[in-house]
Amino acid sequence: MPALEKRLSEYLELITGSVAVVRDAPGQAVLPLFLRERYRLARIGLFGRDCLFALERPNWEAGSPAEYGAHAGAMRAQLAEPVTLVMSQTASYVRNRMVRAGTAFIVPGSQLFMPFMMVDLRERFAAAGPEAGLRLTPAAQCILLYHLLRTPLDDMPLQEIAAITNYTRMTVTKVKEEWETNGLCQTSREGRAVVIQFTAAGRDLWNKAEPLMSSPVKKSEWVRWKNRDEFGPPGLPAGYTALAMTAKTEDDPVPTRALTERAYREMLTNGMFDTVHGPEEANLRVEAWRYDPRFLSDGFCVDPISLALSLRGDSDERVQQQIQTVLDGAFAG
Repeated sequence: MPALEKRLSEYLELITGSVAVVRDAPGQAVLPLFLRERYRLARIGLFGRDCLFALERPNWEAGSPAEYGAHAGAMRAQLAEPVTLVMSQTASYVRNRMVRAGTAFIVPGSQLFMPFMMVDLRERFAAAGPEAGLRLTPAAQCILLYHLLRTPLDDMPLQEIAAITNYTRMTVTKVKEEWETNGLCQTSREGRAVVIQFTAAGRDLWNKAEPLMSSPVKKSEWVRWKNRDEFGPPGLPAGYTALAMTAKTEDDPVPTRALTERAYREMLTNGMFDTVHGPEEANLRVEAWRYDPRFLSDGFCVDPISLALSLRGDSDERVQQQIQTVLDGAFAG
């Protein structure tokens, strides 16, 4: 038994208290090709009524509420009876909009909405979808900066974005939802793939996204680096050190380097440096970043946009002027 069919049967049995037997349904052949490829029709008896279900096949990207509503409407018109869509998973905001639109659906183990028969009132919803105006997650910020600085992601399938950024498909799908909720992108479907179209380009996109972005620095520590004479400093130049390199200004006496949080913890555990109380005792300032600074860097120092975000809270007017110079250079091309 396919995984989704098994989950559906177990879920309905839990809800109704009766064994839910999934049977093949006639009518598959009369559906348009795109619906035949995407869904498998099945019948299940519920409370003495023979109900029609359309189980979404594996490996399809989640659709939009309007898309699912159109599919259900087309199948109802073709088969002359209500049809309930069954999806393995989809975002909570999609489910909420489907409820408001009256589209019958089941996400086994999460939510059931069959307005002509029953609903699951236990409110076992998945985690809430992203809300507009909230700060982007580190993954959403990092991938957006990758689009701005490295490789344009417009018209690229989510699966390909996941491959080139080394994030999971699930993470990239959630990232897409964050962008979409905040008006940074729209999506469309090409065959089985969902592709991204950003709503602005270059600096205009940056201006839209900047209020949603955070400093990449999770922790900043003054440290005494023990292998200074034997090895080069760890990580990439960051903070005022990178600003001096990029804007051609005077460097801080104690250099700043950026690492992933994991690398920072490992080096601290392995005794490569000790934390100290201030710059007087330190020979290095270490920033532990929320995403890998190497991913966006050209190898010279941390990327210019993350650098600007890390120093955004500095009250020195000269630093703010230098940050603008860095951003001007980043978007000059």
